[in-house]
Amino acid sequence: MDSEDHEELRQRHQAPGQWVPTEYGLRPKPVEARRALFRRAPRLLRAAVRPLMYSLLAAGFGLLGGFLGQEFLGDGSASSSSPEGEEASLTAEGVTLDVRWGDVPQRLVAEGVLDLDKFSAAAQAAGSPLTPEQLKVLSEGSDDTIRFDADNAYFLLDVLWALGLANKNEVLTEGPMAQQGWDKAGDYASTGGWTIGVKAGPEYLAALDLITLTPEQQTVVEEVAHNSYRPCCGNMTAFPDCNHGMAALALTELMASQGATADEIFAALKSVSPFWFPTQYHHLAMYFEQNGQGEWKDVDARLVMGQRYSSSAGYKQVNAWLEQSGALGSGGPGGGKASGCAP
Repeated sequence: MDSEDHEELRQRHQAPGQWVPTEYGLRPKPVEARRALFRRAPRLLRAAVRPLMYSLLAAGFGLLGGFLGQEFLGDGSASSSSPEGEEASLTAEGVTLDVRWGDVPQRLVAEGVLDLDKFSAAAQAAGSPLTPEQLKVLSEGSDDTIRFDADNAYFLLDVLWALGLANKNEVLTEGPMAQQGWDKAGDYASTGGWTIGVKAGPEYLAALDLITLTPEQQTVVEEVAHNSYRPCCGNMTAFPDCNHGMAALALTELMASQGATADEIFAALKSVSPFWFPTQYHHLAMYFEQNGQGEWKDVDARLVMGQRYSSSAGYKQVNAWLEQSGALGSGGPGGGKASGCAP
């Protein structure tokens, strides 16, 4: 990232004296500085269209939550939840994270954020019925470490989405989403598109105290949230306008509450993102290797998850380079968006 990019980020996201640009994005100054308030320009057209598309598809097909759109959303291609060939190499062995649910899933069900009947129906309709183990997690919680694999990636996406949506955190209550105005809460796919709760999604937005953080842990959450992206959106995790953004925010909060550092959370996001965006991260891995930055496992997680590579614009630039270099062969970019992202 050049100096002009840094200056743009500084002007857009920095409160005076609170954050400083680095090679990997913005990082906070010591805890004694007040937390920065970040603002983004509104994306009115996308905000209006995305939840409408999302809700219409949900109503028409009866496929809700992260299971929604495994076949019907995206750019017309098949689901990206079951990668084949080389794309599966990033997720083949699964990933076990050093983080535990505790009683969070049980509380989400008890508070109505997750309606078990609606969730079960959505999963069944999508051809991925909830397993006995998953139902047990929802009814009893779990003290086991969370493991991602090809079979449960979308179940975990939904539960994390619910947590990110409902947990009361300053990233939501004081960050870019709040600055846009709570009256717009229904305009996002992550809020208006949440249809497997007892009540409408916007009613759960930052409504529950599910995760308690120390000031130091909150600083970790804000550092990760303001410097991590996903390839379906141009927004950072601190502006979680789609389901993957809410899920990333939830994972960040959950890990921080259990003592994880920012670097450990960036590494976790790098590990789980290929389950939701297999094509995109396979292409990123190809790009890094062909540009002499090493194998995927060795590439810095902050760099991968930052705006330069993991935002929609960043990924498009990488994909264009791969196409021009012939690295993608004659098949073109291939692959589609993961579930829950509007066109």
